[in-house]
Order: sequence, then structure tokens, then C-alpha cells
Amino acid sequence: MNNNVVKIKNFDPVIEKYVASHDKKSIKKTLAFEYFNDDAEALTRYIDIHVNNKTFCLDFVEPKGQMEFSF
Repeated sequence: MNNNVVKIKNFDPVIEKYVASHDKKSIKKTLAFEYFNDDAEALTRYIDIHVNNKTFCLDFVEPKGQMEFSF
């Protein structure tokens, strides 16, 4: 079967260096300096989004009620 799908390897040097490092505290300082203009908070948000899969949502919507189905 001939498949025309081309898989592109995603390479992010920030994430690769962070994941490969054993000393997370020092690599965060280094990466913040190298890539984020020494902004450690921006690096932390970037890592949370790309590594920890956390998204930041400001507006939380509470459900009005639980739907129940009768079978």
C-alpha cells in the first residue's frame, strides 16, 4: 500500500533541552535567558502548555445542571 502521508518530526529546542535535563531549576534559568529574554514566567507558561498540556482559561462556566437520560 502506497501512502502519501509525510510525517514531520517536530523539533523544539526549548522542550528538548528541558526534557533532557536532570537539573530542572538550572535549565529553566538557562532557557529563560536564551529564549525568553530572561522571563522565567513566560518560560513556565510555555512549558506548561507544551509539556504538561495545561491551558489557561480565565472564564470558567459552571454547568447549570446535569442532564439525565431515561432509558
